[in-house]
Amino acid sequence: MNGSESDKLVIGLYGEMRLAMELHKRGWQVYRAYIDEKFDFVILKSYCESCKSFKNALTREEFYKGQNRKAVTPLCETCEQDSLKMLVRFIQVKTSEGTNLRTTRSGEETKKFSFHPKIRYHLKDSRVFYAWIQVWDQDTHDINYYIFKTSDVERFDNLELDTYQVTDNQKTELPINREGHVLKKSRKYDYSAFEDFHNNFDCLEELIDGDSWK
Repeated sequence: MNGSESDKLVIGLYGEMRLAMELHKRGWQVYRAYIDEKFDFVILKSYCESCKSFKNALTREEFYKGQNRKAVTPLCETCEQDSLKMLVRFIQVKTSEGTNLRTTRSGEETKKFSFHPKIRYHLKDSRVFYAWIQVWDQDTHDINYYIFKTSDVERFDNLELDTYQVTDNQKTELPINREGHVLKKSRKYDYSAFEDFHNNFDCLEELIDGDSWK
């Protein structure tokens, strides 16, 4: 493995670890595939059908053998009903480290970041998401996340391009500042969608058609 390939592997693992910690902080259980052939992460979170919101399982204390012992139940921590279901999301992770540092006339620093969406992840299953991670600086831990459904690629790109149909390796390159704002205007494509995607972890918690337990 040459240096550039090794660097890409390291930055990719760094991005995935940061994303895993962010998801865990938001209450998701994060699983990584042993053999990565389609999705990088499978994430789960419990949802209470009675409360109509995400809830943890009830933890109760029982006196056993002279001590109070904690026991996790299958019940909702709020309504105490047996109504918890596990919601699942599938995430394809892409990590990009910026290049070509520049300073605009207004004194704003920008770097170019590349994102390689692939239409093979654009499935009819609406539980499939992209997480594009933009690493500005590992030393200062400056990082931005863009979370969106794979179908949202249509909001900023043309899926009929030959680079999607033939090579499955279309590249979208965007200048982005440290705060995660995309600084590119185009008459052909609308990159304002990335403002909606920026740190959009809430979209993972929106109930969708695939969340059916019957």
